[in-house]
Amino acid sequence: MSPRYGAGVVALLLLAGCRLELGVDVTMAPDGSGVVEVVVAVDEDGIDRIGGDLGEVLVVDDLEDAGWTVEGPEVDAHGSTLVRFRHAFADPAEAEGLLASIAGDAGPFQDFAVARERSFARTEWSFTGRVDFRGGIAAFSDPAVAAELDGAPIGQSQAEIEAQLGEPLGEVIEVRVAVDLPHAPAEEWRVPYVEGPVDLSVTGTQRRTA
Repeated sequence: MSPRYGAGVVALLLLAGCRLELGVDVTMAPDGSGVVEVVVAVDEDGIDRIGGDLGEVLVVDDLEDAGWTVEGPEVDAHGSTLVRFRHAFADPAEAEGLLASIAGDAGPFQDFAVARERSFARTEWSFTGRVDFRGGIAAFSDPAVAAELDGAPIGQSQAEIEAQLGEPLGEVIEVRVAVDLPHAPAEEWRVPYVEGPVDLSVTGTQRRTA
């Protein structure tokens, strides 16, 4: 189980007509360990539409059983409600497993990979990936959710959702990816729903000259 399986909550939020940001933060230490964090941010109007308490619609027991720490809901300085899903990793291989579980087959986070490579003269840390919305609104669902909605990923088409909102989904949904590697500048990408695919890459290098 992973934050990917919060897709039912994401579908509910879309149908509620709120503004939604999905974030993935990856932090790696020099030894290759680190933390993956998934952040869901919902605006004030969306929280009101789902009854005023995001915590009431979240089911997190299986996430916690799988080692994820769940923090929130909490309200940020802009009035949005945040829930954070965090999981530590011991090495890049474990990180890739966590990142793959977030992505799913049609999700917007695709081919995320981290690496740490050492040679006699240098150590290199890297992150690559892609934000890809070509899966459409199915990216925010899963088979269990679709089964509850007569086979439709969200229960409504993109056109129906946009008509209900009165604006395109590119104005409603945004994905954020932030990466912090040793010996590299911290990077952050923000990708609206209508854009993509967007390739992501960052590398940090330490050279030894003894």
